[in-house]
Amino acid sequence: MKCWVQFISTPTADTPGTTLLLHFDSKRYLIGNVAEGTQRAAVQRKLGLIKVGDIFLSGPMKWANSGGLMGMILTLADSVTASLEGKDGWMKGQRKSEGNASIAALAKAKMWLNIHGGENLTHTIATARRFIFRKGRPLHTNEFRAKDPLPEDWEPTYKDDLIKVWAMVIEPDVRSPRKRSHDEFTGEVPSRTINGKRESEDDMEDRYHQMRKAVVSDMFDSDWRLDALVKMKLSEVKKPAAVFRRGEGGKIEKFTGPTSDKDPSFEDIEVLVRNPWPGAMIEELPVAKPVINSVCYIIKNFPQRGKFDPKAAIELGVKPGANFSKLTKGGSVTTEAGKVVTPDMVMAKGKEGSGFAVVELPDESYIAPLLARGEWSADKVMNGVKVVIWILAPGLVDDPKLKNFMEDRSDLIHIVSSKDCCANSLALESAASAAIRLHLFDSERFPTPRFSNEIAPTKDNAQRPYVKARSGLTLQLEPKIELQEDTIIPYLDTADVVNVFKKEHQEVVDLANAAREKISSPEYQNELEKNQADIPSKDAEIITLGTGSSVPSKYRNVSATLLRVPSYGNYLFDAGENTLGQLKRVFGDETPAVLRDLKAIWISHLHADHHLGTASVIKAWADETKKHEETKDNKLIMASQRDMLKWLVEYAQVEDFGHDRIVGIPMGNTRFATHDFSPEDTEKYGLTSIAACWVQHCFGALAVAFNFPNGFKVAYSGDCRPSEDFVQIGKGATLLIHEATFDDELQGDAYAKKHSTTSEALEVGRQMNARRILLTHFSQRYQKIPVMDSHGGKDQVAIVAFDYMRCKIEDFVKLEAFKPALMKLYELKDDEKPEKYKPALA
Repeated sequence: MKCWVQFISTPTADTPGTTLLLHFDSKRYLIGNVAEGTQRAAVQRKLGLIKVGDIFLSGPMKWANSGGLMGMILTLADSVTASLEGKDGWMKGQRKSEGNASIAALAKAKMWLNIHGGENLTHTIATARRFIFRKGRPLHTNEFRAKDPLPEDWEPTYKDDLIKVWAMVIEPDVRSPRKRSHDEFTGEVPSRTINGKRESEDDMEDRYHQMRKAVVSDMFDSDWRLDALVKMKLSEVKKPAAVFRRGEGGKIEKFTGPTSDKDPSFEDIEVLVRNPWPGAMIEELPVAKPVINSVCYIIKNFPQRGKFDPKAAIELGVKPGANFSKLTKGGSVTTEAGKVVTPDMVMAKGKEGSGFAVVELPDESYIAPLLARGEWSADKVMNGVKVVIWILAPGLVDDPKLKNFMEDRSDLIHIVSSKDCCANSLALESAASAAIRLHLFDSERFPTPRFSNEIAPTKDNAQRPYVKARSGLTLQLEPKIELQEDTIIPYLDTADVVNVFKKEHQEVVDLANAAREKISSPEYQNELEKNQADIPSKDAEIITLGTGSSVPSKYRNVSATLLRVPSYGNYLFDAGENTLGQLKRVFGDETPAVLRDLKAIWISHLHADHHLGTASVIKAWADETKKHEETKDNKLIMASQRDMLKWLVEYAQVEDFGHDRIVGIPMGNTRFATHDFSPEDTEKYGLTSIAACWVQHCFGALAVAFNFPNGFKVAYSGDCRPSEDFVQIGKGATLLIHEATFDDELQGDAYAKKHSTTSEALEVGRQMNARRILLTHFSQRYQKIPVMDSHGGKDQVAIVAFDYMRCKIEDFVKLEAFKPALMKLYELKDDEKPEKYKPALA
């Protein structure tokens, strides 16, 4: 039986965590961090994850370690559902030979996803109940706690058919940095009364844990149906929501009559609405508290049986055939002479299962407690363990205690994954290559991603007692332990990307040179200055950090757009997964300054591809502003629908990510909403008002307009169908940022999925009389340039967004001049066009 462990990622801006994939033919395991960017790295590596059945999260339960978990859960659930749906046609053709009962059982089989980790794992997942719901894959959480008793006789903490796991929960040897409560100082344990009985703190926490697990169960294993409608009074409907009523003949039709927000004298009739999924109906979770313990693992295969010796079996009187098979499967047989032959009589000596340890140390205070663990000297645990994979915080790689341990245990292979010894290389080669190609014909608007393949030398230039982790590095476990470095993913050869581009795309280069010559002419510059003289803040810059839809892909990350307005500040519209990493790729060493000047974040709706990077951006902002006297008291505007703000409140119970410095502005309680800033707040945040309106996409979806003191105005659609209300609040916008998920020929898809086509987005801009239009949020199926005509006046300009693009308002016209080169670059050849989806049956 072959099995191996491979590094999916090491710490980079693209992949801030360390993720391992344990591979068996029948099953896969994710181990370590499932940080933001993990899923995209798996796509880049073409790793099929449909067989992942268990995730073992290492370290403390913090967003830095688990920020990609929500997106990963959605992808794993959807992959199983798609696979089963793909089997439907195959199964119909197999019914006659296989029988209806067995086929039906296969289709309805529940493929459980088990997620293991430290305390607050269940709470973290439960906080997402308002925006994550799937029926195809039930989910089970397993939390390891420091108070759990050590296993008797070193039995594993967890095991399945393939592996045994010993979880080590490491408590730091210093006090937690969080504020201590009065009860901690006095040593008294608070008690509560339940049904007349006093409840201890442990009993209360166990009860809370079961409540959280019930919520998670409802998120992934309920009988909720989308088409189920429930009756209620019109006044009881929670807005915004689709409302129906029975018309003539009992036919269900959409309700279009007056409601309380439009007509106070409305008739409170009985209507039909879709019932929210069960998890979303839980208003609040039991209160959690931060836990900083770090979870580490020792993982081993089961003992491997020796090979069957047919010669020995024959000599003992066993006839070849069925009896050979029985012996190899562990059964005993009786020969014709009446002699009982057992497997150990005909099998070579077996061996202990091979194994490895995964150790995560967030800081120095965890080292001594880790090294004092009894597992390191327990033969039952360590026999067969040959490798330790260290996930180390910056500054720990040269710690004397760790170095001594590695040198003393030279019988083990030590592999270290840390920013200290892993380069900030380009982990997403496809996206980086695309950015480099764009840079070659317009270096002003398309910067190359900031990266480094260099690793700082050790302090004393001494030989390292460990192997440096690299993406692709593989540890074979069976049939024998072997470190395979030939599988390492080489660093992207950026010079080769340049050479290939110049060699294969000469026509694109010529078109780009023509555009560059055109925009450099004095006549062009004079005309441009004249046409744009009345535009306020035309030096404002738009940085498109993520321009794709639904899930991260090879070429486009999910939604995030940064606006930098000189004299006012920086503003972030949506923050999909790994928005922070995209910022670092664009700005490099300038990122701290960009974060310090961040004034507001707007989240358009609670779909995962629009907000799962929010917590890490807020934490990075809070950490950076705390370092400087002039910014340490700054606040950050967080404007969104109320459920987004509730999610941040609940997650803040898990870790301090700067939530106490957020100024929340809830919007969306009514069809139109406006928040006006006082003169004092306008001075702080650079805004005079934020106007929002409901749009057609999902519950709570909002479009918005940001208004500035000098008349500069930015309208942002989020995800939606074209909206007259949005046109109204965005009237006269300097810049419209509008989604264009589908090409015009996919109008039906846009209508069904409540998105917009290219032409529809441009029409919104025409009605809004927006001076500049930026199209973004494209389908992830392939890279493209939509066919478009702005349909506006002579000075209305529309451009298409790309990841990492930086474009000032005054430069939209210049970028439009490169449109012929862009169209040529992204021409789809026949063999590049997407095929119809063919689900895997594996």
